Amino acid sequence: MSKRGNFVVFLLIIFMACEDKEEPNPLVGTWNMTSASGGVYIKVNKTQEIFMGLTQGSIEVSTISNGITTQTHALSQLNVNNNDDGLFINAYEYSDDRQVDYYINDYIASLDQYDQSSVRIYTPNGYYEYVGTQFNYTLQEKSFTVNADTVYRQLYIDGNFVMDSTRYAVVLGTLTQIGTEIEANQNFLMPDQLFLPDDVTITINDDGTGEIEETFEGFEERSDIEWEATDSTFTWRYCEEYDGQIECNDGPEFMYQITEGSLILSDEQDICEEMGDSSGVYCDQMMFYQYGIEMGTLDGFWMEMEVVFSKQASAAKLTNEIREQKKPRIGKYSILKGFEPNK
Repeated sequence: MSKRGNFVVFLLIIFMACEDKEEPNPLVGTWNMTSASGGVYIKVNKTQEIFMGLTQGSIEVSTISNGITTQTHALSQLNVNNNDDGLFINAYEYSDDRQVDYYINDYIASLDQYDQSSVRIYTPNGYYEYVGTQFNYTLQEKSFTVNADTVYRQLYIDGNFVMDSTRYAVVLGTLTQIGTEIEANQNFLMPDQLFLPDDVTITINDDGTGEIEETFEGFEERSDIEWEATDSTFTWRYCEEYDGQIECNDGPEFMYQITEGSLILSDEQDICEEMGDSSGVYCDQMMFYQYGIEMGTLDGFWMEMEVVFSKQASAAKLTNEIREQKKPRIGKYSILKGFEPNK
């Protein structure tokens, strides 16, 4: 063989060796969350006022024992359900260490004997309930007023409910809802409607396996994953143990970009479908009761999310202002599992 022929064979060997060597997958590595943005959107076909938990005033609940006031709570959230059985009102407030609810069950005339008001206090030390039947209230389109309702401590002892007249709670005050006008046929971002994770670390191995560690309010959840990626989409299955059995489920399907050392995951999900309501009937009712959106006017209800990761050391954990405000939310967004509606 001539020298020229030998040289051609040498070049072919070099080319084939280079062809066999695969480029490393840029997804592989350990990624730390640095930021998250997005939220819950709605679209309605009629301009209207909706209510998203903003209020003025409060319903005050004072607990009294042997004539001495022991605690006072200010309730700033309100939920009203007016249906065929009667009018059911719940004023409430919750914080990291307690939840306080005031209920009025005002049944229709034929069920008046079941009318009742109650205060329920949940704390790390226990659950306390106060009950009465002499409530006096005024409910208007945007406001709720209670006129000094006295309810007495109720305990369950030896299979019976027992009332203690020396301990009681007095409820009074006015709570006014503040509305927000939204325009028809416009995408409207509902502020602060999702709980977001404080911290997320994704480890992606080149054999199609990996691991996700996600922290919500100090509670860490870890799961092994099996991932797949195309040129634009990134998906995984996560596996968890329930009652000694391993169950695997599909995670969210992300669009992704890798740029300048950052991994950007973006996701969009229809919330009604995530709630198992493909027809939209349940969504329509829920949005009416929770936000005052007129029945039949909800055209869209979805969430959008963009999460940025870096291979550098994790930045300071995200501060979730939603938790500080203590307003009711649609649900939470888990990087591992996707959108999870409140139950």
